[in-house]
Amino acid sequence: MKKWKRLFWGLLTLNIVIVLVVIVLIFQPADNQPFPSGNQPQKNQVELTILAKKKDLNALIDKYLQKEFHNEELNYNVRLTDQVEVNGTIQAFDNKLDVQMAFEPHVQKNGGIILEQKSLSVGKLQLPVRTVLKYVNNNFNLPDYVKINPADESVYVGLQEMKTTNDFRVKVEKFNLEKDEFRFKLIDSVK
Repeated sequence: MKKWKRLFWGLLTLNIVIVLVVIVLIFQPADNQPFPSGNQPQKNQVELTILAKKKDLNALIDKYLQKEFHNEELNYNVRLTDQVEVNGTIQAFDNKLDVQMAFEPHVQKNGGIILEQKSLSVGKLQLPVRTVLKYVNNNFNLPDYVKINPADESVYVGLQEMKTTNDFRVKVEKFNLEKDEFRFKLIDSVK
């Protein structure tokens, strides 16, 4: 046989083998490897991660407080700066007195936040934190998910207990005021 006939039959055989291998590979089932599991939500739950900035959270906090206390005079507001600031007024001796509180936030594993009291003043007078927190706890209308602990000079904000219109639960994952980085999880049950 001539050289070109051998090369032709060799190339034809090689092409047929390649086509057969490709056909066999195409019709083989794919390996169904599960996705890597990280922090998986419980069965029948969907988790969405939300990233935010201080400006957005301040607007959201204002809107929520206005909605929460729509029938009442709101005598305090919350601002995120380099700390969590609560400014309000209290009634004492038929006068309204300005109250300013500053807190340092600490994220908890359950998704809540503990606000550790850093400073507290009524007017320009610095007052004992425990006494004022006890007064605020007894005289301010706070949501059920906010718990004041005068003994520890702290406020617990259980956002995961907050009622939302769509029955979402909210968990805090990151709350960094210095870097303006905030990460929350919205959790919803799927039926």
